[in-house]
Amino acid sequence: MIAPDPLNIALSDCLAYPRLSVPMAEHRRRHPDNPIRLHEQRLEDQHRGLLAGAFEAGLCQSPAAPEGIDVRPVWQDALALAVSAHHPLLAFASVSLEQAADNPWIALDARDFVGYCGQIDTLLTAAGVFPLDVTTATSFGLMMTLVAAGYGVCLAPAARIEGHRALGVVQRPLQEGALTLTTYFLSRRNTDSTRLEQFFQALQASA
Repeated sequence: MIAPDPLNIALSDCLAYPRLSVPMAEHRRRHPDNPIRLHEQRLEDQHRGLLAGAFEAGLCQSPAAPEGIDVRPVWQDALALAVSAHHPLLAFASVSLEQAADNPWIALDARDFVGYCGQIDTLLTAAGVFPLDVTTATSFGLMMTLVAAGYGVCLAPAARIEGHRALGVVQRPLQEGALTLTTYFLSRRNTDSTRLEQFFQALQASA
């Protein structure tokens, strides 16, 4: 028996990963003959691969895409401030972005996390907040390690922060209200694929 061709999905911006397990499991249960293969790519390589047909779809956190690629929002994650378990900001029930930016700031590398960095920068700029003492981390795990060690604070999805509580990272809600990080589903324009829509529907159902 010939195995079916997999649905090749490119991933950029690692913050989307934890949300994938549930829809992928549901998709596998409902469509066992439609396997999925994931590919980690920088955003520019995801775009090139989509246009060249190497990938059927992609997930990222940037709405900007070249001509010929359709972009659809698929889910949103609530943001919170991540601080160490002994940070002075824990004296407050909630923290403003201005308060947060007065502390050393941990940011992800914009070369590998284009969408995340773009959305965070947009939120900070809209609030008129510009952190001055910034350390760049090359992975989300390193960012959480630096926060846990007290080297700075950062904005991240609340669910991801909660997952690092054992490391010594605690979250505080933001006074600005419901700030969110959006994940987008990318596909080549005019692609008519039942398999692709089945996967997109599984993602939407988990949102």
